[in-house]
Amino acid sequence: MTTPAARVSVVVPNYNYARYLEQRFESILRQTFGDYEIIFLDDASQDESVAFAHEKFGEHISRFETSTVNSGNPFTQWNRGVRLARGEFVWIAESDDTCSPHFLARLVEALERSPKSGLGYCYTTPVDETGKIIDAAFYQRYVEELDGARWRSDFVADGREEVRRYLSRKNTITNVSGVLFRREAYVAMGYAPEQMRMCGDWLAYCRLLHDWDIAYIAEPMNFHRQHAAKHTQNAVLNLTYFREFLQVQQYLADAFALGPSERAAAFRRFMNEWDRLTVSNYGRIDVRNTLTLARMSAARYSRPEERIRIAGHFLLNATRSLANAWKES
Repeated sequence: MTTPAARVSVVVPNYNYARYLEQRFESILRQTFGDYEIIFLDDASQDESVAFAHEKFGEHISRFETSTVNSGNPFTQWNRGVRLARGEFVWIAESDDTCSPHFLARLVEALERSPKSGLGYCYTTPVDETGKIIDAAFYQRYVEELDGARWRSDFVADGREEVRRYLSRKNTITNVSGVLFRREAYVAMGYAPEQMRMCGDWLAYCRLLHDWDIAYIAEPMNFHRQHAAKHTQNAVLNLTYFREFLQVQQYLADAFALGPSERAAAFRRFMNEWDRLTVSNYGRIDVRNTLTLARMSAARYSRPEERIRIAGHFLLNATRSLANAWKES
């Protein structure tokens, strides 16, 4: 006799996070919604992750998949988990994050009430490596420039309109651990883009919302671990982040027929990111890459007024980069 599929497939992608697995699994096992399966995906960890997960939580894991070679890409693991999933809903619960006990109950209910919604997500709070809350108001400040009141209460919205008004400007879904996907919608949008390393989540959400609505829960139920990320530093300094950012903006302009005001807002957002990251805690973008970034920007934003602004930002940021290099010498 075939065992009925669980309603939710909980995918736990992991790489070298043995030290956080107990908190992650305990937060899953404490869920008040109990109709789920757990799929553990280890991406060739070099620590004790596999042995620890087997010994401590093996009896709770429905599928235990290990890789011999690290994929180097989180979106490959997302897609692998969704392909293995049997549930109607999929939760990609990253192995270093945690959540409140009613995370699944609230989001399953939200998607059940809104059958046209392809994903639901909640307010995410950043925590440090010990699990202590860093800044409870971070997410509200992050989205406040878009709409000061919108994310203070629950809502269901048309997916295309959500992208045009908000996600075309910035990724308002800051952590996948705070998202519950309708599996049908994830598959229909063509899975997450595995050719990307930094902005694949943003592109995946937008592709999904082209054809599905979105639900949001304002309660802080997801806790996103913050720690030093070498791959983020490298992606900023070698311009991978900016290339992918522009690729997402090009997709949004084409697929959602953004109007002049939306295009202008997207342009300002990219320029702000360039200014913010020229000299940051990730390091310094050198003058050669600053010139490359100007050329990349001009290829995407080719109107005369945009190119004038790009030239101004190049001069400003090249000067800042040189000044910082001089200080360091």
